Amino acid sequence: EGEDGRMKSAVGIGTLLADGLGDTVRVSLTEDPEFEYEPCNRLAEMAESRLAATNPEADARQKAVRKYVDTRDITTYARRVGALPEKKEEEKVDVGLFLNPNGSVISSISSPMLSEGNAPYLYKELGFKTAVGMPFKDIATSDSVF
Repeated sequence: EGEDGRMKSAVGIGTLLADGLGDTVRVSLTEDPEFEYEPCNRLAEMAESRLAATNPEADARQKAVRKYVDTRDITTYARRVGALPEKKEEEKVDVGLFLNPNGSVISSISSPMLSEGNAPYLYKELGFKTAVGMPFKDIATSDSVF
């Protein structure tokens, strides 16, 4: 089933590229992304060689763009390491008190959003869960608002 899906995707995407429609290649929605790289790369190379043969002007413009070289290793993962800045004596605000050391989400809200009628929508937009109309914090809730 996976091989059949890849073939259909390759034919469909190849046709779109050959017609000059689109510039993003995604081979399959069901495969893991690391398995998509090789067929996507082959499709892109085929489209480039066809472009060179059929439209030298467009090929020259394409060659003027610097090639992207991906140096990431997509097979290994590591948790990001960082630390919040320490409060200096001259600073009035200690960001460590309101920023999450694992990454913070800060949302901007306007005065009209604070009206009583907008409360349920505001809670939802800030990522709160609600029970009996009362908000409670969830893992997806904004850490700070301003």
